[in-house]
Amino acid sequence: MAWRVTVWVGLAALPGLVLVDHRLMAISQTDQRPAFVELMRLATWLGYGALDIGMLVVLAVYGWWDGNPGLRARGMAGALMVTGAGLLDQVLKNVACRARPSATHAGAFFSSFPCFPASYAYASFPSGHATTAFATALLLAFWYPRQSGFFIGLAVLVGLSRVVLGAHFPSDVLAGAVLGSGVALVVHAYIPAIRRDDAATRAVSK
Repeated sequence: MAWRVTVWVGLAALPGLVLVDHRLMAISQTDQRPAFVELMRLATWLGYGALDIGMLVVLAVYGWWDGNPGLRARGMAGALMVTGAGLLDQVLKNVACRARPSATHAGAFFSSFPCFPASYAYASFPSGHATTAFATALLLAFWYPRQSGFFIGLAVLVGLSRVVLGAHFPSDVLAGAVLGSGVALVVHAYIPAIRRDDAATRAVSK
């Protein structure tokens, strides 16, 4: 229940965040110390879809090697889920056509509409890195609830990196986080193969 409420709150806050995007973006650019920027560059790699999907595939392969059919099924179903979230993110990018912070008319929606296929400059909303990072993190949090803070913390770091590096506005990141988390919640609720069958996981997902 707590995760679902958080997603709905994030969705409700999205329009207001769009209004202050430029102000928050300016604040995020004030600390550009080399060490901090380098940390953000490293963190942003955790949001690449291929890496997130690959981690879940590795879990599936380990489950096959270890003779654990549950882990194998979860890993493969999770990889497909994150792939689906990434594809949905791409569809929304091509509908929103939002100009990135570095593009002409930065922050404007429906720039050069229709923009299919959306060029990099007009594919800001939602953040694909945030989408796949939060989808993966929430799924791992359901499977390994004791480490949930670590997984979600890494996803938040990915989102922050996209803003600090000037690739996305804060609302782009929030939209990606809501999208990825929402997909993970729906899939976890309705696809039995992706759930761990133990009391601890069921308690966390309520």
